[in-house]
Amino acid sequence: MPKVADPQRAAETDAAILDAARDVLAEEGLEALSMRAVAARIGLSATALYNYVENKQALVDRVVARGFRRFESDMWRAVDGVPSGGFERLHALGSAYLRFARENEQYFKIMFTIQPEDRREIDELPGEGGRRILREAVADAIAAGEIRAADPDLVALYLWSSLHGLATLSLACDVTCECSCGCKDGGECTCAENHEWGTAGLTAEKLFELFGEFLSDGLRPRDGREHAGVSKDVGRAAAGSTRTNEASHNGGGKRDA
Repeated sequence: MPKVADPQRAAETDAAILDAARDVLAEEGLEALSMRAVAARIGLSATALYNYVENKQALVDRVVARGFRRFESDMWRAVDGVPSGGFERLHALGSAYLRFARENEQYFKIMFTIQPEDRREIDELPGEGGRRILREAVADAIAAGEIRAADPDLVALYLWSSLHGLATLSLACDVTCECSCGCKDGGECTCAENHEWGTAGLTAEKLFELFGEFLSDGLRPRDGREHAGVSKDVGRAAAGSTRTNEASHNGGGKRDA
């Protein structure tokens, strides 16, 4: 806790410190982050900063954890009221993932690119970095027969990798169109027939919708044929285990930032 007498002032200053550290990390990188640099942004002395945070590494850890808590909270809100066991829940999570990356670009970059001295285990991150809620949705879909029997951890990692790749690419460059006909400037695409994604202003979320058919059809049950080496009983047992573990871990509720 901050070593400051006024709790409200301490909370406001603490939040300002984390915001400033986030901005330095996102704009200039880990090498540029220092207690002095953060203090200068909010009008404090470097000495005063130590009343709020122990050292640079502790500051980085707090910024990263703050980002992941916000991320997890957004993911839970996205599926509030969405029935479990179907692709609708997976789609809602995917859209929330991409929306968070777009609306919280600084946090997104920091969360996944700032490397600590000792690489973290994924279960050390709030919500396992988003994996926990995604795995739960996958396991429920397997149990409901919406996804063919498979290792839920492997399916969740596949979906997570696809989402993260699209989010990262959409932040790094314009991936919506490679045409030379001028459709990027608002005109109609004339380069090729059925070039449905070559549309000016197309977002990562819309691309995710277009990708949905590829993702869902590849995971649908195939006339009774199972994923190599994994039976339906294994998939359903894993799904049941996931729900039991989740209920005991978070009381069945959503997490707040």
